[in-house]
Amino acid sequence: MKSIFRELYYGNVYGKDIVAQKKMDKSELALYEKLKALLSEEGNALFDEFLEMTAESQDEDMLQAYKRGMATGMLLAFEAFYEGEKL
Repeated sequence: MKSIFRELYYGNVYGKDIVAQKKMDKSELALYEKLKALLSEEGNALFDEFLEMTAESQDEDMLQAYKRGMATGMLLAFEAFYEGEKL
């Protein structure tokens, strides 16, 4: 098993390269197409803009959660090394 510490140290791990693939499943795509068919041209444009904005917002939320998770993990590791055998 590769050491994550070694990989991070040598720069082989990049957060930007970790991409969560989320494709629309068939039911989501069918609902999306059905809704798009009901909307006017202006409504379609607004709906697409709304989806883009919510995706960006979700991306920022996920980044914040990632940062908090990393910070918590580092604090746990620090405490484990600091406390040593007292744990």
